[in-house]
Amino acid sequence: MYELGQVLKIQYRGFKHYGIYVGNNTVIHNSKKYQRVEEIDLTSFADNKNIEVSSIKAENPTLAVQTARKYLGVPYSLFSENCEHFVRAACGLVKESTQVQKYLISAIGIGVLLKSDNTVVKAAGGVAALASMLTPTEKSPVKNVAVAACLAAGIAFLAAK
Repeated sequence: MYELGQVLKIQYRGFKHYGIYVGNNTVIHNSKKYQRVEEIDLTSFADNKNIEVSSIKAENPTLAVQTARKYLGVPYSLFSENCEHFVRAACGLVKESTQVQKYLISAIGIGVLLKSDNTVVKAAGGVAALASMLTPTEKSPVKNVAVAACLAAGIAFLAAK
């Protein structure tokens, strides 16, 4: 069915939930509901939704499972210890949540677009929000946003001359 150490995901409205398959039809995930990293069966993890294999991968799946087990009991935190932070850290990747990044950057960009009186700043904010939303799932939007906002600000600045 699934391979040891594979990152699995399920789609909820507006976000994805991640876990690591650890064998015997079980998954380790960081649960917002139970506020900690826990091991559960696949059916409970699926929560009546389709399970997909994530593009997030560990170079060493066996080590990812061992690392995931070390996280059991670690408390949940949306901004520093959510399910995506957990799977990325267990896989030996940068511990980040691209979903949180996208929502925060989009909110800030839209706020800047709506509140700023400066055309250049408005353009940068709007394009930052758009670039964040258009960044592919499971990829960090930070680089795309920085490049797009700089380009938009430059174009707006030149157009204002």
